[in-house]
Amino acid sequence: RPQVASVQMMSRVLYFVACLAMLLAGGVEAFMSAPALGGVASARRVAATSLQMAHHVNPKGAKKHRKNRPRKSRPSDMNRAAPPFNPDPMSEARQSLPEFEAAGSGDTGAFVKVEKDGKTFYHIKTPFLAAN
Repeated sequence: RPQVASVQMMSRVLYFVACLAMLLAGGVEAFMSAPALGGVASARRVAATSLQMAHHVNPKGAKKHRKNRPRKSRPSDMNRAAPPFNPDPMSEARQSLPEFEAAGSGDTGAFVKVEKDGKTFYHIKTPFLAAN
């Protein structure tokens, strides 16, 4: 591959020569931006036209993760068996939770009934005391 290396070297030399020619021909002004050369009026014009604004918002959070999630494209992914562990570990805990009952039908000895503005509230008689 000596030909490729020589072509790359020639392109670097030409780039260097072009930069050197621009520096010698125009001085420092060749590398300055248009607002620095034209004053305040052209700075406003360039700033107004060179501003690049997004045409849409970027997806955030869960929306981005849904968009970029791995797809099941291979047959080994599509035909994969269920994992040996329970993917929803809270399912057993949710099934063992006690059922709630209305405050009026159970034992209400520990509560005080308070009616305010047509609404009924039940407050605990003895406040919770932290263990010392």
